[in-house]
Amino acid sequence: MEGPNQKMPLMVYNSLSRQKEPFTASPGGEVRLFVCGPTVYAHLHLGHARTFLAFDIIVRYLKFSGYHVRYVMNITDVAERLVERAEELKRDPVELARQYEAAFLKDMQSLNITNVDRYERASDYIPQMVAQVAGLVTKGVAYETETGVYFEVEKFPKFGELSGQSHDELGLRRLELCSSKRKPEDFSLWRKYEKGLGWDSPWGYGRPGWHIEDTAIAMACFGETYDMHGGASELIFPHHEAEIAQAEALTGKSPFVRYWLHTGLLSVEGRKMSKSLGNVVSIHDAIKEYGVPTLRFYSASFHYRQPMVLSASGLRKATGELAAINKALQAFMTAKPTSSPKHERTLKVILERSESAFKRNMDNDFDTPKALGVLKALARNLSSLRVNQEGRLTAEAAFDRMANVFGILG
Repeated sequence: MEGPNQKMPLMVYNSLSRQKEPFTASPGGEVRLFVCGPTVYAHLHLGHARTFLAFDIIVRYLKFSGYHVRYVMNITDVAERLVERAEELKRDPVELARQYEAAFLKDMQSLNITNVDRYERASDYIPQMVAQVAGLVTKGVAYETETGVYFEVEKFPKFGELSGQSHDELGLRRLELCSSKRKPEDFSLWRKYEKGLGWDSPWGYGRPGWHIEDTAIAMACFGETYDMHGGASELIFPHHEAEIAQAEALTGKSPFVRYWLHTGLLSVEGRKMSKSLGNVVSIHDAIKEYGVPTLRFYSASFHYRQPMVLSASGLRKATGELAAINKALQAFMTAKPTSSPKHERTLKVILERSESAFKRNMDNDFDTPKALGVLKALARNLSSLRVNQEGRLTAEAAFDRMANVFGILG
C-alpha cells in the first residue's frame, strides 16, 4: 500500500534483491524497523553515528510521508569483546556494559536521534534465545559439540543469498575457528564456558552466539516476519546472513525481513577509521567541535548507501552552507512585510515545486543529497521574496517540515 500522503511509490534499495523495489508497509501503514545497535564495551565513534543518523533520517521521512513506524534497536551487552574488555580493566562485565550503554544513549540524545521507540538489551532475551536454539536443534539444522551449539549452514540452501556468495565461496570463509565444528562456515548459536558471564541452558553454562541475539529480539518484538532491517554494510556477512538462516529455518516462513537496508562505511580523509591509525573520532568530540546541526547536515550530504568520507574541509563547507541557509531564511522572515501579488504567486509556485522535488528525491531510495539541494535552493529563492505575514508563516512552516526530516533545525 502507499503511505497516506504519497502519490508516487517510495522506492527502496533492497540488499537482498540488489535492486530498488516499491515499498509497501504492513496493514494500516505500519513499518516495523529493526536496526543493529552497538556492542557496549567502549565509547562510540562517528562510524557508528553514520548508520544511526542515516536511519533516523529514514524514519523521519517515513513519518513525514504518513507511515506509522515502530523502531527497535538492540543493545549488545552479551559479547566476547565486552567480556575481554572487562577482563582487561578488571571490571564486572555487566557493570561495564551499563556504563557504556548510558554513554551511548546520551550520545543518541545529543545527536537528536529521538525516533527509536525501544532499545532492547540482549541480556533481557536469553530465554527467547535458548528456545530458538533448542528449536533449531530439534529441526535438525543445528548440532551440539563439546564447545557449543552450531548452525549447520549446508542444511539451509539459501545461505549466501544476501551477500551474493556461492556455496563454494562460503566454504572458504572460516567463521569462528573451532575444531569441533563440522564445517568451517558453520556458526555458533551457543558457546559453552566454565565460568564468567553466562547463563544455564540445556547444553550447559554459557553465552549465546552473536547472531541469535538479534533474531530473538526482533521476533519477540515484531513476530516471525517483519518489514525492514537496517545496519552497516559490514554486517551483511555473516551477521545478517545468519539472522535470515536462523529465523527462516526455525519458522519455515520467508522472507524473514522484506527489505534489507545497509549504510556505507565511514572513512577519515579517505582512510578507514581505526584505533591503529589513531583517527577514531568520538561522537562526543565531534559534537563539541562542529555542533549537531552541522554533523547532521554533513551526514545527509552523503547518500546512505555510499561511503561517507569525513574531512575537516567537508565539515567546514557544511558549516558554511548551513549558515547560508539560516541567513537566507532570516532575511526572508525579517524583511518588511509587503503585499505583492506577484511575489505571493511566485511564493506559492516555489513552495509547491520545492515540496514536490523534495518528495521525488526522497522517494528515490532516500536520496538525501538531492533533497538537501532542494532545501538550499528554496532558502535562496525565499530570500529575494517580499510577501505578507501570512505568506512568510506559510513558507516557514513548509521549510521546517522538510528540514525536520534531516533534523538540522537549531
